[in-house]
Amino acid sequence: MIANTIKNRSSILGINERNLHYIRMYNPRNAQAIADDKILTKEVLDKAEVPTTKILAVIKSPRQLDKFDFETLPKSFVIKPVFGVEGGGIEIVYNKDKQDNFICTGGRKMGLSALQNHMLRILEGQFSHNYSPDHVLIEERVKSHHKFRSYTYKGAPDVRVLVFRRIPVMAMVRWPTKESEGRANASRGAVASGIDIATGVTTHSLQEDRRGEMHLIEYVSSTNVRYAGFKIPFWERILQYAVTAAEVSGLGYCAVDFLIDRDLGPLVVELNARPGLRIQVANQDGLKWRLEQVQKIPVRSDAHAIRLGKDLFGGEIEEEIEAIAGKKIISLIQPVKVYYTHGRDGIVLKAKVDTGAGYSSIDTSIARQLGYKDAVNLYKKLDIPDILTSKKEALEAEERLKAAIAENTDVGIVNTHIITSSTGITLRIAVELQCKIDDRMFSIEANIRDRSQLEFPMILGQRALKGFLIDPSKK
Repeated sequence: MIANTIKNRSSILGINERNLHYIRMYNPRNAQAIADDKILTKEVLDKAEVPTTKILAVIKSPRQLDKFDFETLPKSFVIKPVFGVEGGGIEIVYNKDKQDNFICTGGRKMGLSALQNHMLRILEGQFSHNYSPDHVLIEERVKSHHKFRSYTYKGAPDVRVLVFRRIPVMAMVRWPTKESEGRANASRGAVASGIDIATGVTTHSLQEDRRGEMHLIEYVSSTNVRYAGFKIPFWERILQYAVTAAEVSGLGYCAVDFLIDRDLGPLVVELNARPGLRIQVANQDGLKWRLEQVQKIPVRSDAHAIRLGKDLFGGEIEEEIEAIAGKKIISLIQPVKVYYTHGRDGIVLKAKVDTGAGYSSIDTSIARQLGYKDAVNLYKKLDIPDILTSKKEALEAEERLKAAIAENTDVGIVNTHIITSSTGITLRIAVELQCKIDDRMFSIEANIRDRSQLEFPMILGQRALKGFLIDPSKK
């Protein structure tokens, strides 16, 4: 199945080579034991200050299960086997109904006895390595990050980073779907998207059907939302945690799986000492050549390992251009985060990049929301006409405006702009805005005007574009 979707078949890592060369040679037994035991994994990672999902309870025997008080649990939690494999035995409880039934994955309802029977099956080892007796792990359910809302069905997506010799070599995200009943399990119908190591942006996506055949797909079901091009939140932190987790566990070749909580950020769910090979299809690239590339490279530090992974296996031409020019590439329609005057948070606006406009501009109502209410009120108090008949009238109005600003220096107005356009002459007040595009902070001088009837609430003009390159084809 994997070979049929990747053009360069010689680059594909097969299961035998994975087992004999990478798992056997790079994963000592004591390290595998850490990965196989989810509780031990948490203990090791906690010592290294790598955040993990919170344990609510551990049940080790049928007797302990019989005495366990389920009323001590929150409304939502996750049940899983401590030594489970391939996602088997995991049950997500979302809430309770009025009849005290547990509402589980896919909207199924389970009474207390049914849930206890499922946990007995876990204790018996039905979902574990070699079907050995197991323990039940009850964890706090992660509240999915808000940016995933348009891409998932009910459940939370998980992010997998494959690490070899501390170097992140490949990554993917698994999106819960209706077919997977809200589970992030690619073998059950979840969509898997490759992730560019350098940028954390999704690339190719695939989904496995009921016959086990894989299909490359583009859109989230029943929407026009593309899986490709999504920026994974906290990407730098995810890479750092993945490299640290592999190092402290002693695993030379492993996958580190994350969930991203809306409040806590990335949390390690588990380590996998025998990661599957489907990640190659999601990235439309083989693992074999990547692993061979880094097999003998000396790694000096975690930062060096991450830099190697990014340089060798990630980054588009865009990143190379940005590095050479020292400027960030943006699109003609560009999301911009604009901060409140108190600086703690901000609003993300869809801005139009207009190289024909000298000044930037922002809508009046949004300026009020950001903290420039006094500036807007001062301008309105002067009752200056929306359209001025001549340059002389504009200059006279500007003098009155500047005199008022001099008497009210605390309103936040930094300049005045006389704008001549096809609609006539206007006089506007300007404020200084703190903005952010991706990870780049910058400040601009923007005039305030009513843009409520226009498509874009914000314009980025020439003076705001000095640190950027514009790509009209960039989405």
